[in-house]
Amino acid sequence: MIAGTVETSSVFAFEPAKQAGCRILIVEDQMLIALGLADVVSALDATPVVASRVAKAVAFAVSEPFDAAIVDMNLAGETADAVLDALNARDVPIVITTGYGVKAITEKYRGLPLLAKPYTAEQIEAALLNLLAPCKRARSG
Repeated sequence: MIAGTVETSSVFAFEPAKQAGCRILIVEDQMLIALGLADVVSALDATPVVASRVAKAVAFAVSEPFDAAIVDMNLAGETADAVLDALNARDVPIVITTGYGVKAITEKYRGLPLLAKPYTAEQIEAALLNLLAPCKRARSG
């Protein structure tokens, strides 16, 4: 699982599909989890950008281009709603992560893809590849 070690050789038991050129915003306050997510994104040949606090994530979301985002709902006790609002305003595809279940998600965002913690590298890859399909099509067409 991602929350365990971030040693890349033990995280990947799969051959990730390549997503060169895609930029992924990772919003996660637990550094080991953030590093594990960054490893998964890098293995997809995409560029990870990590923010551990709401203010930094919102700043990134409004000022930089992203092809997708992975957003933890609870960032040091603060809800990630402002991050979701900023990303949604720019039509960035989002996958939400949480260890608190669907009740931790504001109702207007409950339709977004959700990964419950703990999750595996394979689950993150599958969620990202689903979100990045438009990115892949844009580059190939």
